[in-house]
Amino acid sequence: MNSVLAEIIETGTVRGAAGGGPVTLHSAVSVSEGHFLQKIVRELDPTVCVEVGLAFGVSALFICDSLTVRPETKYIVIDPAQHTSMGGTAWDGIGLANLVRAGYGNFVNLIEEPSYRALSKLEQLGQRIDFAFIDGWHTFDFAFVDFFFIDRMLKVGGVVAFDDADWSAVRRVCRFVKNNLSYSLIGADGNDPEPSVKRRAAEALLRNSPVRRLLRPEVLSRDSDTGLTGGCVAFRKESEDSRGWDHYVDF
Repeated sequence: MNSVLAEIIETGTVRGAAGGGPVTLHSAVSVSEGHFLQKIVRELDPTVCVEVGLAFGVSALFICDSLTVRPETKYIVIDPAQHTSMGGTAWDGIGLANLVRAGYGNFVNLIEEPSYRALSKLEQLGQRIDFAFIDGWHTFDFAFVDFFFIDRMLKVGGVVAFDDADWSAVRRVCRFVKNNLSYSLIGADGNDPEPSVKRRAAEALLRNSPVRRLLRPEVLSRDSDTGLTGGCVAFRKESEDSRGWDHYVDF
């Protein structure tokens, strides 16, 4: 494990981008979820990856730590709030700084635009990807649009993972993928015994938010028909989309 990630896990804090004092970690995947992502990445051995939502960079550190770095390796991260406040949050460049400190700066490409703009531009340029991690804005429409563009770029055999799949809106996107497209569920992580720091922070924020009904992080019951039983789930793309123009399966 790289030293930057190890320090974050041990202390529960992150350093300021300019070397300032420690900042309490309040938005990150759990260690269990991080190991889940690492296992997928090691088995897949991707060359080009996309992550939607960088924040403090913890998930990116887990993933980059598992990459086999080649001359063509590329890690594209999309985060409009990495330096500029979006929806009340700015990450003060800490996520990018962590990746640079860990030695990954030479193959990381940060795009500071809303994901629906950044992903559409990448798709228009003909970008192809092997792995994607979706952890951006958590309403159904934003998460679904993230997946839509990623699906158009993801190679057959590639993997897309969703964080916070136990949130109602994200779970609904996962159900669409499982029921309507040629993707197979390859794993789900739900083994963390305590709520993640991200969930605790989100719950504290939403208690006083005027949009709390829209974003409330509800934990859904286990889906026996889909196998979507964890907070982080991953799908493998089995074939390109061959649906008819009027295809629909309820989700």
